[in-house]
Amino acid sequence: MRNYLTNIKLFAKRILLIFVFMTATRLLFYAMNSSHFCLSFSELVLHLLYGLHFDMVSVALANMLFVLMSVVPVSRILDNSIYQKILKIIFLITNIAILACNFVDCKFYEWEEKRLTADIFTPEWMGDDFLTLLPRFFTDYWPLFLLFAATVALFVWLYPNHKPVERQRCTPLEYAIQSIVALLIIAITAIASRGSFGEKPLRIMAAAKYTTPERMPLVLNSSFTIFKTLGNSTLSQYNYFTEDELEQIYTPLHAPGSTAVGKGKNVVIIILESFGREYSALLNNSKTGYTPCLDSLMRQGLYCTNAYANGKRSIEAMPSVMASLPALLDKAFITSTYASNQIDGIATLLGRQGYTSAFFHGGANGTMSFDCFTSLAGFERYYGFNEYPDKGDSDNYWGIFDEPFEQFMVRELSTFKQPFVAGLFTLSSHHPYTIPEQHKGRFPKGHLINLESIGYADYALGRFFESAAKTDWYNNTLFVLTADHTAQSESEFYQSTVGHYAVPLIFICPSDSAMHGVYTRTAQQIDIMPTILDYLGCDEPFVAFGNSLFDSAAPRVSVSYLNGLYQIIDDERCVIFDGDEFTTSMEIKKLHQNDGIDRYANGYQFVSIGESLKRYKAEADELLRNRNTYMSKNKTDEQNLQLLKGIIQQYNTRMQNNELSAKRNKIR
Repeated sequence: MRNYLTNIKLFAKRILLIFVFMTATRLLFYAMNSSHFCLSFSELVLHLLYGLHFDMVSVALANMLFVLMSVVPVSRILDNSIYQKILKIIFLITNIAILACNFVDCKFYEWEEKRLTADIFTPEWMGDDFLTLLPRFFTDYWPLFLLFAATVALFVWLYPNHKPVERQRCTPLEYAIQSIVALLIIAITAIASRGSFGEKPLRIMAAAKYTTPERMPLVLNSSFTIFKTLGNSTLSQYNYFTEDELEQIYTPLHAPGSTAVGKGKNVVIIILESFGREYSALLNNSKTGYTPCLDSLMRQGLYCTNAYANGKRSIEAMPSVMASLPALLDKAFITSTYASNQIDGIATLLGRQGYTSAFFHGGANGTMSFDCFTSLAGFERYYGFNEYPDKGDSDNYWGIFDEPFEQFMVRELSTFKQPFVAGLFTLSSHHPYTIPEQHKGRFPKGHLINLESIGYADYALGRFFESAAKTDWYNNTLFVLTADHTAQSESEFYQSTVGHYAVPLIFICPSDSAMHGVYTRTAQQIDIMPTILDYLGCDEPFVAFGNSLFDSAAPRVSVSYLNGLYQIIDDERCVIFDGDEFTTSMEIKKLHQNDGIDRYANGYQFVSIGESLKRYKAEADELLRNRNTYMSKNKTDEQNLQLLKGIIQQYNTRMQNNELSAKRNKIR
């Protein structure tokens, strides 16, 4: 019996070891991303403690086999040296793997601002692009790799090894007691793996109970979010409303366009890699900016001051922009089980009106399955790395540098039969932020690693428009520019759950003087397709989850989904919802010029308010930096919550029933 208890104590020390290292990696994650969280010391301690809840689930799930083998109620098995070596191998491999996930996110988080999910195992994540960039990752982030190696070495060294002991015989009673102890530990592990005594196990969105939405990644850990998104191939079925009620609250089915001002015009849609709104001087009323060409183009057209992306990844932007499908899935639509659904892509709809179509992306053909998706969205031709004639213009990582590729696009479009619809997805402002040798030192670097590449991509965009202006198709073209998602940020607003979706959105039509000015209402990526179709006068119904910006009666909101939480933003407020319960509401208040409080984009201040954080009320001043206040949701929040529920129900139902095209629309 004494030998068995010694082994149980050894088992407990080993489990404690992984908890210590999980906390250490959370501290490292915070240290490398501290600008996103802005915590005081006491707040940091609280978040470390809250994180133990999610660490418990990860450790329990990952170590199920190790636990079962460690509590076998037979001492002579546990005391066997070969058996102990097997236990050690299992423990080290399993737990080094979950620590590695946390290490990866220490750097990866700054790109997507969310913890890793199970889609890292898809070919789009672990495919050729990843293998190509892997050497560059080692070059750029060698200190992190070195630190990981040192951590692994320390972890192995600190592993509590088994010491040989004198074997003792056990009585039947002792065997019975040992069996009870083993069953008790197994039961505790099973409960710990759920993270809850309730009906539902602990979910990603439960982190919102501990902290504000933008700080949730600090409470979570990467292995937890991977475990919780494994096998998430189907959507939940929500029935908030009856079918009749749902049609009154929200429908994505749009009638034929009525504006028709731009009938017969060409369309060029440009998606700029990682061009967050923060980088524009014009959109921030600032003298400092990194996108002078983009700012100049805004002044030539209609630009939105409060536009948002519907996702945080490039692979999520494509369906949002080209098919008005927001990213409300755990996996990107392109890699989900619903990718074969029929959709109303913009090129499909315009193709029926006689438009020719093509999509341009300088990356390797097959990158993020862009070529497959653009075909699904109706584009007839795809121009990628393979189609570009001079491979010497490659950046040796992603593909062709922006400037030469965009000049290639201008030349190709000049051969097209009009009217045409074309798409462009830029790439040079993506990690590893490589720019051509002849342009190095030309663009301001600022304080962020990506800003020089933003400057180059902006310059390439300016050159594109210079060349396009000399063609015979330029004046008869509607240009639409936006970003796929935001990237690194300095401003506190842009690190908030609202601000890290803020992107530019511009409409330019050289021959239409009315397409000019400033649009101050809320806009989103999924509004692009219905706005274009309305402007051109599309003569058939279509399914789109956004609304035309020319439709004054449509709700002006933006929707998104991250870490298990849905978010809806309007002109002044934001509501966050976990699919079952209201979680948090936020207000964006206009500030006066000289009020002594920090200024953010467009003169707005981000102020969090919500019900889910009641436990923090007594500590509100400290936890929310003295200028955030709490209150219950108001009437506007209730209305937005109803609208959000309607969008979710329509989205999930139509996704499951393959009703994303008007031709497949269910007769209700």
